[in-house]
Amino acid sequence: MKAEDKLNAIRSGIVVIGALAFGYLTLQIGFKPFLLKAQQHEEQQQQSLHSQETSINDQQQQQQ
Repeated sequence: MKAEDKLNAIRSGIVVIGALAFGYLTLQIGFKPFLLKAQQHEEQQQQSLHSQETSINDQQQQQQ
């Protein structure tokens, strides 16, 4: 393989890696508000389930 061919392969690899990184960052920035809302919704659901479990456990302890 010629030195020029190796250099072209390295350049192509760098371009591909750069394109993937740019695409990833674009998705992260573009969808950040939606991701934050989904994360907050998930946390609220977990808190709700935890409070329900706590109240059920309290009721069972009171019955005993």
